[in-house]
Amino acid sequence: MELLISAMLGTAMALTFAGAVVYLRAPAPPRASDILFEGTAPRGRGDLREAIEATPIGRRLDADLRRAGMKVRGGDLAIVLALVLLASLVVLPAMFGPTLGVPFAIAAALVPYLVIRRRAGRHAREFQTQLPAVLDLIASALRAGQTEPQSFALVAEQMKGAAQEEFARMKREIDLGANVDAVTQSLLDRLPSRELELVVDAVQLAHRVGGDLAEMLAAIAGSIRDRTRLEGEIRALTAQQRASVWLVTALAPIGLIFINLINPEWGALLFGTTLGRIVLGIALVLEIVGYVFARQASVVEV
Repeated sequence: MELLISAMLGTAMALTFAGAVVYLRAPAPPRASDILFEGTAPRGRGDLREAIEATPIGRRLDADLRRAGMKVRGGDLAIVLALVLLASLVVLPAMFGPTLGVPFAIAAALVPYLVIRRRAGRHAREFQTQLPAVLDLIASALRAGQTEPQSFALVAEQMKGAAQEEFARMKREIDLGANVDAVTQSLLDRLPSRELELVVDAVQLAHRVGGDLAEMLAAIAGSIRDRTRLEGEIRALTAQQRASVWLVTALAPIGLIFINLINPEWGALLFGTTLGRIVLGIALVLEIVGYVFARQASVVEV
């Protein structure tokens, strides 16, 4: 009987993912925004995905995917994660029981999103690292008599990595008729940071009241380098405090593992009884709260 139930669950899961693949690969009419953002043929989209991308969560997913350099859209990702969560909630509790199956099901849907967020964060950090060199290159191009769109195109040609991707996109937007203020503001919306906000303010201020934009960008580049150097020194000085946060946070789960190995009867009381699970849930919440507060205490704003 158990074998039959497992086979039925596996078949249902396979059919669910097969249907998702067919739906996500369905073609749709071309859209100018797809050509604008990617410079390639548009991917299939449907009404449901467009409705999801119109929500704040959908826009955030879409922005994270673009920063992560992935071609899938935010609506597609939301549908896939929802299907993974539903399928996992059906299969995993039946295999491991509700106590372990539900957390595993939630983790199965969260892990892909966390991986995407990590890649998006890496892209943002790479762009932040390249920003001083980008500003120096733009300032040099402006001093040589080139226009702002020409300087953006030069950055797309000369730089690599995140800066090349972002400025190539800005160049495409300008080629399609957008102005410099709009594309720089769009860049800030995709990669929000205090340093980039200074750059966008300087560009817009130069357009409204005039001024030497090249000198302003060079000054901002110097300030960013000084701030980055100071942040590195502070991180070196606070390394012990940050390591202590991780160590203290890890003591509780490590102790729980050793207790379960030394005396399995104690572990059975925690994992096998309702009261023990309640105690574990409360301990997990307190552990998370303690980690958040300790982490905030070890952060020094520059």
